[in-house]
Amino acid sequence: MKNKYHFKRKNLLKKIDEVLLDVSSNDINKGLLVSIFKDYMDEHEANIKQIFFDNKDGLLVGKLRSDLFDSVILTIFDILDKIKFPISNPTTADYLSIVAVGGYGRNNLSPGSDIDLLILTPYKITPRIEKIFETLLYMLWDLKIKVGYAVRSLEESISKSKIDNTICTSLLDARLIAGNQSLWLKFQDAFKKEIIFKEKHNFFTEKLKERRVRHIKMGDSSYLLEPNIKEGKGGIRDLNTLRWIIHFIYQVKDSNSYLNKNIMSKDEALLYDRSEKFLSRLRTMMHYCSNRNSDRLTFDLQVLIANKLGYKNHIGSSEVERLMKHYYLFAKDVGYLTASVIERIENDKFKKNKFKIKDFFLQLKKDKNGIFAFYDKKIHLIKNYSNISALNIFRAYNFSVEKDYQLSANLTNLIKQNLKKIDSYRNNIKANTFFINILMNENNSEAVLRNMNETGVLGRFIPDFGKVVAQVQHDMYHTYTVDEHTINAIGILRKIYSGELAEKFPLASRVVKNVVSKKVLFVALFLHDIAKGRGGNHSILGGEVAKSLCPRFGMSADETETVVWLIENHLLLSQVAFKRDLDDINTILDLKTKIQSAELLRLLYVLTVADISAVGPEIWNNWKANLLKIVFNETLIAINGSGDEKSRQLREKQFKAKLYERLDGWNEKLFKKYSSRFYPYYWTNVSEDLHYRHAEIIKEADKNNLKLKVSANPLNDQGVTEVSIYTQDHSGLFARTCAGLALSGTSVQDARIVTSKDGMSINSFLVSAANPNAVISSRSRINVLIDNVSKTISEERDPKLLLNEFKNIQIPSRLDKIHIEPRVLIDNLTSRTHTLIEINSKDKIGLLYSLASELFLMGLQVSTARISTYGVRVVDVFYVQDMTGSKIVQENKINQIKDKLMNCLVYSEKAGIYKNKHLEEA
Repeated sequence: MKNKYHFKRKNLLKKIDEVLLDVSSNDINKGLLVSIFKDYMDEHEANIKQIFFDNKDGLLVGKLRSDLFDSVILTIFDILDKIKFPISNPTTADYLSIVAVGGYGRNNLSPGSDIDLLILTPYKITPRIEKIFETLLYMLWDLKIKVGYAVRSLEESISKSKIDNTICTSLLDARLIAGNQSLWLKFQDAFKKEIIFKEKHNFFTEKLKERRVRHIKMGDSSYLLEPNIKEGKGGIRDLNTLRWIIHFIYQVKDSNSYLNKNIMSKDEALLYDRSEKFLSRLRTMMHYCSNRNSDRLTFDLQVLIANKLGYKNHIGSSEVERLMKHYYLFAKDVGYLTASVIERIENDKFKKNKFKIKDFFLQLKKDKNGIFAFYDKKIHLIKNYSNISALNIFRAYNFSVEKDYQLSANLTNLIKQNLKKIDSYRNNIKANTFFINILMNENNSEAVLRNMNETGVLGRFIPDFGKVVAQVQHDMYHTYTVDEHTINAIGILRKIYSGELAEKFPLASRVVKNVVSKKVLFVALFLHDIAKGRGGNHSILGGEVAKSLCPRFGMSADETETVVWLIENHLLLSQVAFKRDLDDINTILDLKTKIQSAELLRLLYVLTVADISAVGPEIWNNWKANLLKIVFNETLIAINGSGDEKSRQLREKQFKAKLYERLDGWNEKLFKKYSSRFYPYYWTNVSEDLHYRHAEIIKEADKNNLKLKVSANPLNDQGVTEVSIYTQDHSGLFARTCAGLALSGTSVQDARIVTSKDGMSINSFLVSAANPNAVISSRSRINVLIDNVSKTISEERDPKLLLNEFKNIQIPSRLDKIHIEPRVLIDNLTSRTHTLIEINSKDKIGLLYSLASELFLMGLQVSTARISTYGVRVVDVFYVQDMTGSKIVQENKINQIKDKLMNCLVYSEKAGIYKNKHLEEA
């Protein structure tokens, strides 16, 4: 890296000399000096920033900013040492070294980074040294410089380095800025003798532990939606850790030396440099764009930086998604690089019992494992090969999944060097047999698939899969990239089969035992998202991909047909469960017509469970589980034909019996009267826990003769708060409930509307705090929520006042950068008795209230609402009738509904919050 930029330190010194001319140490104008330094720094900081936006070189910025701070600190120190606190005959005790440590020490000072200093002394701090470093720090603080510092003697620095790995690491990057050079050289010599030469193994093991803890703390994935590019997995800190380990053990600092010392291959050294350059450029841009030390690549920064770095929209992927794809590819490569090199260092320096060559051949003769040998829970080559066949690549991974062993670093590197050979083996029967065995293996198939993906084998063997590697969806719902999501889903399916997830997925664990086509299920799940990012319906496009791939995988015509059907319909169950009224008989009958067979239903249900669960750690909950369970059970009954009504009556009886057992203080007469208030669908379509909570709410309301009862119950395991409202059913109830929820700063995740035979309603909503998205659990917050909902339902609060209150509710600005195209669909075919209105839009506080009140003003009655939230995108489905209880079939009325709802959505998107324009004008 060439640094042609020159700091105008002569001009700085000239101005300082003018201030200090004929001035005694006591008369130095500190304020004027600070002003001179500030002007100097502002000028050069502006120039450095312009240099970056001209060439996008983050490493150069880090070096230039380090040089700038060096010049300032050196100049201040000279003033203090020679003019402010001079000493004519300094002793050794008066020596002082100002040392840069950490990122500043390694000349990599990002725009928002702190500077870290070590004030190094030979012995205890003398009064003069104390005055110098205190005055230095005060001047730096006056310049608004964030400084981390430590004052230590040479002996203390060495002793603390032995017991504190963080201090040891920071001193590894230490660099003298100003002060006594002999003291600095003495420290360097002691650090080498006492630390570098004696603590290699301890430093190595501690750094790996620290890396593991950091990964877990940051989410333990390279594919997070808003990754921390410094501390996260595959980020800058991983590259730093690798450099620190190599520096400590081999005393070399750059990629050329890594190559010369055979620590890295040529490709690895190039990858190291490319990764460091990309991540440094990205971090520098983040700091400049956010005007702070921002290492989390948030949604708003993603949009801004994608534009600043020149990314363009392509068919099927936005500029933001292309930026994030590049980031994830680099993060994946950094993960591979660090694991590979660290294993190589461990084998080279710290393995005491190395495997002897004769043992390789003994094992070769005994086990007939070809070119492979097994020890230390890893798969090794019996000697250093320069190439490897495509079949042996798949054989190695097959051994890996069957023995649950990892591939050694040497073997992994050899595979990466021979990826091109896989091209001609895509249709090879043996290679495809190996792949299917890996995919379906019960040991740890997801770990092996992930390794195959990181080395590039999967993308090479299945080019269509290569297209979704690092493919991200900018919607805050999908936590992982498409490839990582797919591999996670395979892991979940494997655990469902093994019974490891029987408690979390009880129904799926039972259903999967009756699945006949295990191979079909695994292949369909592996391919279900393979066509994402192509600009069309990924389910249909994915089916086309499967038609060509399945025969390759050795699947018969009927197996291929089933895989294609599953991929084309892999969203079917979730769409019905989360968007359709399950009380409508047509919903299940239509689903029965589409699925037709019990085996297809079983396959589709298990695939759906694995798919949803793999989206992110907080996505699956009991609410979703119950809805999918209802859809599965009802559809299975419909497919099996006979005994439908009898089966439903039996399940209704079972639900009532379970509820009666849970209720305290209820006699049989009271419970029979209570249970008769509900229609049969209530008992089969509402969860057991909700049955119980509803019963307690209604009992209390009846006992105290309450016309309205609102209850809020935090469901911490689901990450939501359940709000239930019991009152007389009336027109506008749904809209006013939504208003109260919006006023409480909540985002509605789902809703369940229940009307009893006596005209009462018991409606339940799942909500989370809109900013931040979290469970509402504090008593004060719950009381406010209950009060808001109660007052809006009882009409104690005026809609006009509500609108004004909405204006004061702030939305996280970083989410405003995500655009969701609004859409209104009117459906008169799905239900015999209701018109369906489906809204697709960006979620905002007040959205549901805005839509519900708009429907109310148009004279439409909401019978059922299905609310589904996918990150920042919401899909709301309303089952509505006109005031006469009929469907809306007049074309002009349908167009009016579309226009008003679209107008509401567009107006709200621009306003930054959702509010009802027509009510505002009223």
